Amino acid sequence: MLIPFILLAIGLTFLALIFTVFWLLKVSGLFASIKIKITQPTFEFLTIAYKFQQGDYSQSADIFRDILNYSPSHSTIGIYYDKPDVTPVEQRRSIVGVIVDETKDQEMIERMKKDDYKIFKLPKSVQSVYTTFPFNSVFSVSIASMRVPSRLANFIESNKLDAHPLIEVYEPTLIHYFVPLSNYEDYNVPELISSPPPASKE
Repeated sequence: MLIPFILLAIGLTFLALIFTVFWLLKVSGLFASIKIKITQPTFEFLTIAYKFQQGDYSQSADIFRDILNYSPSHSTIGIYYDKPDVTPVEQRRSIVGVIVDETKDQEMIERMKKDDYKIFKLPKSVQSVYTTFPFNSVFSVSIASMRVPSRLANFIESNKLDAHPLIEVYEPTLIHYFVPLSNYEDYNVPELISSPPPASKE
């Protein structure tokens, strides 16, 4: 007599699990509309504490996690300089950092500098290819990385635009993506200037 009730309980639990996973993916942005436009983002003269890396862009997650040790509440940033479709994985250059206030965050900045973070000032944003993506869970980042960069690249290519590098700014509930249409060199950190340009894929 208990078997039907046990099977019913298992079935309901399974359905609840499926619903929970579906809901989590939905709020994380799996079905979010990606609206791309050309505009001037509102970011002005940001100061960042960052680390430079060369290699697979997926390694940037390690630096993002490390930044949480200094502050889980500050906005973070990633800048990706090389196009994955033409640059070998081992030669792709990027930085990951945290947006800081040089007055209010002086103590945190000094701690980060002791741990090999560098300080860099970004210019006022110019006209850029721009979009946003919801940042509601840890899954949002993975979903965004699968959906957004390729859409931006297609938009840039189809409109025959000269735009680079790809910049991501992570705020508490929103990820900003923008790709500048001018003043590209202003986003180049010293390590990028001193490193040789990557070779194209064969």
